[in-house]
Amino acid sequence: MLLKLSVNNFAIIKQVVFQPSKGLNIITGETGAGKSIILDALNLILGSRADIKTQSEWSEKTVVEGEFALNHDQFGAFFTDNDIDFEETTIIRREINSNGKSRTFINDTPVNLNQLKSLGEKLISIHSQHENTHLNDRVFQFNLIDNFAGIAPKVNSFRKQFRNLKEKETKLTNLKAEQDKLLKEKDYLEFLINEFEALALQENEESLIEAELNILSNAEQITQIADWISTAIADSENAIADVLTQIRNKIRTIENVNDKSRELSARISSAIIELKDIANDATELKDSVQADDNRMEQLNERLNAIQHLKRKHNVSDYAELLKVSEQIADQLINIGNIDRDIEHLEKEVEVLLNLLKTEAKTLHQDRQKSVVKLKSELETRLKSLEMPNAKIEFDLSEKEQLDDFGCTELLIRFNANLGMTPQALNKVASGGELSRLALCIRSVEASNKQLNTLIFDEIDTGVSGRVADTIGQMFKSISSQHQVIAITHLPQVAGYGDEHFMVCKKEEGNSTVSYLKHLNDSERIDELANMLSGNQATEIARENAKELLKA
Repeated sequence: MLLKLSVNNFAIIKQVVFQPSKGLNIITGETGAGKSIILDALNLILGSRADIKTQSEWSEKTVVEGEFALNHDQFGAFFTDNDIDFEETTIIRREINSNGKSRTFINDTPVNLNQLKSLGEKLISIHSQHENTHLNDRVFQFNLIDNFAGIAPKVNSFRKQFRNLKEKETKLTNLKAEQDKLLKEKDYLEFLINEFEALALQENEESLIEAELNILSNAEQITQIADWISTAIADSENAIADVLTQIRNKIRTIENVNDKSRELSARISSAIIELKDIANDATELKDSVQADDNRMEQLNERLNAIQHLKRKHNVSDYAELLKVSEQIADQLINIGNIDRDIEHLEKEVEVLLNLLKTEAKTLHQDRQKSVVKLKSELETRLKSLEMPNAKIEFDLSEKEQLDDFGCTELLIRFNANLGMTPQALNKVASGGELSRLALCIRSVEASNKQLNTLIFDEIDTGVSGRVADTIGQMFKSISSQHQVIAITHLPQVAGYGDEHFMVCKKEEGNSTVSYLKHLNDSERIDELANMLSGNQATEIARENAKELLKA
């Protein structure tokens, strides 16, 4: 619900504060007084683009601000989706500088025009004799029927499931594309993995091969040196171990003399033991290393095969080569996994599609039942607005392909003239006819809790007094559940208002300024009398104005 509109430095408006009531709010004023400017300002906070022509001459910045009382159940999702703090009293502010650039805020959070439009569409619906293109909008037409039929919640549930279906179908398409890609690579991947499996690579194998090749390449030198060490220590005429044994025997003769002697004896004994161990290890080294040309050839062939694979897969490290092998194996496993995923997802899509087809058929049948009564109610209201021959038809047909609304193909046809076949709305209806049709639709929709504020901008232009009274009654009926703002030139309509505002102009210095005045009871009688008598109120006009208000 629109609570308060504040306009500063907009066109010929210096400052206007508009705070309508919850019911029917009437705005009147002479032609050119600035009623359309107030609507232009309102449109700015609903997402319309800023026009540099709207700048005033008093300030370099225009500010339009609106306060709205919002229900979290209805609007909470929008604020969550757009990462904006929800407030029950939400403030939308639009600031426009002298070069036409603007900034927009919702609860002090900067937003773009798309976000603003998305919220604005839910807040206010503006209808005028020049702006009824929404009647030709497919979403509007389905919402009209579904709300009237009482199936809007079912349609919303269907839409969520349908979008879930589209997501699954998209995922399925992507999986199949990935499957095709992998299948094209499958033979090559299997060839690559066979190369790895044939080699049966082991952890750290490359470094172990290089180490063994190093030993085999130096086998003769290793054998010679090991043999020389063993001989020098234990097997020669003056073997080192023998010489140390003689030294130890000598030192033992004096080892009881002092501690130092005993320490030398012990150290020499340890050295003898260590040298004999070295000699034994050297012998083992000599025996373990033997030149083997066949083994060297085998190792070189395996090392060359490993290095070939490294070059082929563009890796420099052996550990990276093992990872490549794992990755290829994983890709082959994924082909099998994708097959299973596709099969599972195809079953989900099939089950969900069959369910949605059943639900769509039910929605279609519900619509077919409801449009008979909807047609009757709209035509009855159209007759009360001096369109006695108006006919409206709802052509519903069932189609194979599902969409957000099910399986229903919808065409609304209309004609206001006797003897003429109803045609699509955009082909046969004039602006005035569409305006009255829109009013009838809003009157039928009055029980729709999703509507918030409705603004009717001079849609009563060109009608007679009796029709004007009927329009006023319709406005009043709609305002019992929704906030209604009606801009009118007809006193019969204005008399039904709960609140009455008048747009006026006055001169300030060398400028003309528009302002909005909230009328008290006495001022309201004067304004209605002026409207009745052509701006020259008479006593009879005043009495008529009082009678209008009483009625």
